[in-house]
Amino acid sequence: MISNNYLSRGDALLILKLIHLSLFCRDEADFRNLIESLKQLIPFDFAICGIARIDGESIIKSYDVVNINYPAEWLELYIRRGYHGIDPIVKENFTEFRVQYWAETYKKHNPPEEFIYNAEDFGLKRGYTHGVLDKGSKGSLFSFSGDSIERHPRTETMIEYIIPHLHQCLIRILGQNSVRQKVKLSLREKEVLKWLKDGKTSWEISLILRISERTVNFHINNVKQKLNAVSRGQALAIAMEQGLIDID
Repeated sequence: MISNNYLSRGDALLILKLIHLSLFCRDEADFRNLIESLKQLIPFDFAICGIARIDGESIIKSYDVVNINYPAEWLELYIRRGYHGIDPIVKENFTEFRVQYWAETYKKHNPPEEFIYNAEDFGLKRGYTHGVLDKGSKGSLFSFSGDSIERHPRTETMIEYIIPHLHQCLIRILGQNSVRQKVKLSLREKEVLKWLKDGKTSWEISLILRISERTVNFHINNVKQKLNAVSRGQALAIAMEQGLIDID
């Protein structure tokens, strides 16, 4: 069971359900239904996501988008006025790949007022964005916007848990899965991943397994290297997708 001070038992069960559904997501219709199910956890009105191919300086070379329900007129305006060149959310995502609350990113980068006002005219005022970097040359972006979205550790924790799994799902349905050689994990590596899945920290895992925290981190880094992952969350998502650990 996923454990975290900000998540209720109901939250954790829903996250596990959505992760399970993501493993069986095979086409865009499945993916859209999966994103719609996220409303049980995050009160968003609009969602959009995509995979970008980027260079070593995080400059986008190409972009495949799955627009769940962003206003088409906004996307047309966004492209026509070249907002991709001044949008701090996109720039921050493909540079940092961290959870962003829009208001904080706007405060940090101070984009033109015209950009913010036009976005708000289409109902895109508050939101969160997060993405995952694949080792190599591509990364994802997931944006959720809604009037009821407030900055809260609970929301950010849920996003951090679920986005790596949505990333795996998205690259699969867009046909961008890189060929991953089936790897073998040691029993200890599987044990460490199991406790990571339950939301345990390295320190907590070290107490459970009666090994040092340094040894726990050693196993986690080995797993990341074997699975070609750049984060713990991505390693966990890949391991579950490949059936290396159970979801239960």
